[in-house]
Amino acid sequence: MRTIAWLSVAWLVAAPAAAQDIVVTIQSMEGRTSVDLTDLATTSAVPVSQDECDANAVIDFRFTMVDMARAQLHLFHGSNCEMSSVRNDTTDTSCSDLNLEYSIDMNTEVNKQIPVSSLIDCTAGSSGTRTIYVLALDNETSEVTAAGQAVSFPIAFDFAGPSAPSMFAARDGESSVTLSWEATSDQVTQYDVFFVENGCDASGNVTTTLLDDPENPDLGSLLTTAEGTATSATVAFPSTVGAGTQHAIAIRAVDNAGNAGQLSSVVCVSQIDVQTFWDAYCGGGGGSADACASGCSVGPGRSSAPGLLSLLAGLAMLAWVFRRRLR
Repeated sequence: MRTIAWLSVAWLVAAPAAAQDIVVTIQSMEGRTSVDLTDLATTSAVPVSQDECDANAVIDFRFTMVDMARAQLHLFHGSNCEMSSVRNDTTDTSCSDLNLEYSIDMNTEVNKQIPVSSLIDCTAGSSGTRTIYVLALDNETSEVTAAGQAVSFPIAFDFAGPSAPSMFAARDGESSVTLSWEATSDQVTQYDVFFVENGCDASGNVTTTLLDDPENPDLGSLLTTAEGTATSATVAFPSTVGAGTQHAIAIRAVDNAGNAGQLSSVVCVSQIDVQTFWDAYCGGGGGSADACASGCSVGPGRSSAPGLLSLLAGLAMLAWVFRRRLR
């Protein structure tokens, strides 16, 4: 377990109406580092995760500038919780009682350790930001209108995985496969790449069942990861892979709260056994579809396209020759 000490979170506190408003600081949070706690209040940083909520991870709060003339600190969530009529309205659920009450005992500072599951509903698949109200009260009917009696702050949570990557495609290569996909609006930190050797038949049809469940793919098929900001990646083939066989590959996104999304579509790839320039030119996707379909008709002595096409093919062949000599 890792904790941090005395991290001020002035960003967490709503703009005070007066200098004596309650001030909230987070002294530590179970399992977090200082980087993780930089911004607990927005889903663009590191919101509370499903694992943290389920495990009752503890936040060590310090409330200062408390109105010592009041009896207790009482925590709610919602809106307009300062108003007694809203807090106690049986039909209006805009402000809900969290049933967290702490004695002030004539102190202006109150330190409390509160599990995140007491502040946030841990229902799987949900996400958002919950506004927490801390009120200094004498009883349920106390009105909160003066400084030193209230503060509200948001806590973001994210228990929903990102959407499946769309437009996923893979291109064969000599030693690696080139992947591409469309960007997503989710806060993605990485992409998991799943690879099943010989997972497709010779015709390019997926035959493996290890990636059938898009929500729970076989973790033994996890090959590597790619950066979350990327929309493409080059992934090396495993050393056990041989040329000419078909393999299944797919990716999934992982967000900043650690939630894994669903798999993309599963596609088939093959390692190219490159012996000549024309293998690389056609197999690697360098040649035109028409030229390569006809056996690289732009090859030496068989060029059907004069001028620029022949020149480009010649330059590409020279580059290939130099590459083979340097090996």
